[in-house]
Amino acid sequence: MASARRGLVALAILVFALTWAGCGSSGNSISDSQIISALNLTKTSTGYEMHGDPFCRIDDLLNDLSEVKQAQHQKGPGFVIAAPQGKAGVVAHPPFAPACKRKAQDALKKLVHPPKKNKKS
Repeated sequence: MASARRGLVALAILVFALTWAGCGSSGNSISDSQIISALNLTKTSTGYEMHGDPFCRIDDLLNDLSEVKQAQHQKGPGFVIAAPQGKAGVVAHPPFAPACKRKAQDALKKLVHPPKKNKKS
């Protein structure tokens, strides 16, 4: 009887954890294709290049806040370029041109905060 209760409690905890994890990321994730399009990335054998420039190399795409935070804490040569509030980002590979960093930041900002269309009456 006690083992059945423990099993039910464990099952309830598992269901709660899976439900919470699913709710936390739904609707807040930016797809790879959206990031690729916004930054004009081209797939290469080593990752991605912005505008075909090898000095604008991207190692990884970050689709949401949790991926951005996780990447910021990882050690390695790459560094994170993130959209406002970490809603999306990329891991850039040095050497990474300063102009590329500015372009990436602008594109990510526009991706998560698209310009509002003017209403015509």
